[in-house]
Amino acid sequence: SLRVTNTSDVPREFMFCFPCLDGVRLGPDATTNLATAMDQAGIVVRAWDRPGGVVGKGTEMSMQWHAIWDPVTKSALGLVFMDPDARSKRLVLKEPEICLEYFPPVTLAPGASLDLPPVRMLVYRGDWRPAARAYRAWFEHAYTCVEPPEWFRRSDGLVGRHFRKKGRRVEKRYRYMYALDSFRELPAVHLRVPVDNSEYAFYCRGSMDHMVHTDGDNIVRDDLGGAKAMREGIAGVHRLGLHSTLYIEGYIVHQGSELARSGRAERWAVMDKDGSIVGPYTKHGFYHMCPGCVEWQDYLADTAARLLRETGADGIRLDSLGHYFLPCYNPAHRHASPFGYNEWMKQLLAKVRKAALEVNPDVLLTTEGPVDWFGRWFHGALSSECPRDLPLMRLAVSPYRPYAYSACGSVWGSVSGLAGGGCGGSDLETLDGNWLCARFPVHEALVWGDVADEDPRSSDPQIVARQFEGDGYWALVAVRPACQDPLEWPWKTGLSDQRGEYTLTVHGLARQVDEAILCNIETLNWTPLGIKRCGDDLRLRLETNWALVILRRSDGPVVVGFDALPKLRAGESTTLHFKMLSAGPSRVQAFVSAPGLDLTPREAAVPGEVAITVPPDALPGNYAVYVSGENLLGVKRFLVVE
Repeated sequence: SLRVTNTSDVPREFMFCFPCLDGVRLGPDATTNLATAMDQAGIVVRAWDRPGGVVGKGTEMSMQWHAIWDPVTKSALGLVFMDPDARSKRLVLKEPEICLEYFPPVTLAPGASLDLPPVRMLVYRGDWRPAARAYRAWFEHAYTCVEPPEWFRRSDGLVGRHFRKKGRRVEKRYRYMYALDSFRELPAVHLRVPVDNSEYAFYCRGSMDHMVHTDGDNIVRDDLGGAKAMREGIAGVHRLGLHSTLYIEGYIVHQGSELARSGRAERWAVMDKDGSIVGPYTKHGFYHMCPGCVEWQDYLADTAARLLRETGADGIRLDSLGHYFLPCYNPAHRHASPFGYNEWMKQLLAKVRKAALEVNPDVLLTTEGPVDWFGRWFHGALSSECPRDLPLMRLAVSPYRPYAYSACGSVWGSVSGLAGGGCGGSDLETLDGNWLCARFPVHEALVWGDVADEDPRSSDPQIVARQFEGDGYWALVAVRPACQDPLEWPWKTGLSDQRGEYTLTVHGLARQVDEAILCNIETLNWTPLGIKRCGDDLRLRLETNWALVILRRSDGPVVVGFDALPKLRAGESTTLHFKMLSAGPSRVQAFVSAPGLDLTPREAAVPGEVAITVPPDALPGNYAVYVSGENLLGVKRFLVVE
């Protein structure tokens, strides 16, 4: 801890740097050192490659901790910056220094003192994970984070849905958009790629008039039926068991909007020290809003509430927010300091949350960039980094949880420990669809369960593996990615063309695991898997380039399944034959759900069967069929209606 006292007899202005470490090197060769970088959900980088960053700017410091370690000697240093107020400060990393600089200057009267937030320093053997667990312990003590809606706990992803009027000629770059006559057609859009949560953009009036993704007015466009048509469309989406989120820009307002024409956008904008009102999106025709402008805060809160009320949507995502830390000198905003960005964000998020909950108590609230202390008001964000290691935030923070941006791809999404990844296109790609099905029975472990500090060890260094813990079971994911970068993959990395057998070794579970069940995600086939016990370790021999393995305790939930479904037309029927995939009770009761389809009966014994019929008025697309129940890990498949 550090207390600074002005011992002079006149006021003094101070700037603080605490901690300030010099001569940092771990192991005999500093070039092998690795470190954390709090870019979005967090990544591992070569030490000193990143310069640090400002706390609250989610692409630089989304969490208040840092770790550096030497993978050869395992020597490690962790720092936890215990500042629940998220004061304005930046981490400065310049070899061999690690410094935390507070700003702006503080004036202390004679005899006055200031206590800086304490810092916990950890010296240990390992990598970043012990420091992450220490941070999590502090974080859970320092913050009371809002619990997510129950449907978000089950959500398998968030994907963008962009719309244009059918028959309207548009530039080539916009042709990927869904062409509609009316928002009443939204259920058909969701059935093409039935990821749980779809986010709508290009739905506002400015998209019709200026072909921009957002305008700031956020009035639902008339050429697709307006808010009434969208409400009817979202009601149809709900009948399919799926959800919808509205994209609301939290930072930029288009110059063609009513807000701009009225002069409000300019009055609410961020102003530089020289009085200019510009920003990175000025060249695209946008003003940049200041989150500390009370009028903008109130307008954004009112807009979120109005859209939820008009459309019946399930979530709001404030785009851009979480990515920036902007000083503002606009005198109209009456800021106590130009550097109060983090305080402004607290006010803005609190107002939007309050207004949204008054309309929908089950609403999901997210931003674009993850910042962990946003969790006091919002449930999560997007993350678009693809580290080879586990995203740091997955272990360091809970229950605040990012989605894996769909462009990251389902291969990376499967080892990220986050919902999402993949299914960003206009059709359900084979591997993306297989992962949506494979993850279903173990989703709770993948996204919300604990993660082992030691990943399963593979005999083949090309294999990346994770170990997640559920209630009565463990879920292992193993993948051979096309990219073998030791730190980070590019977006949409697929599976390698190389193949071969390999052995996974799982430490410490030999006496706890009763059996193993393998899902070959490449084929979506489920089979029992032999295990070998070597002392306290389990060894599993695999061949597939993408595997999900369920390790059951003897009293753990049973695993059930059914075969692939045929393609059907409206009015046709088929029969689901359920089977037991694991040991345990000879029969269990299962509940079957298939939103949009007819089932007889809806509850059946396993082994058993259920008849499924496509209604005569069913839309073409991919209908999810689920089997779930008490003390069983269910199954999910898609029935394709042609």
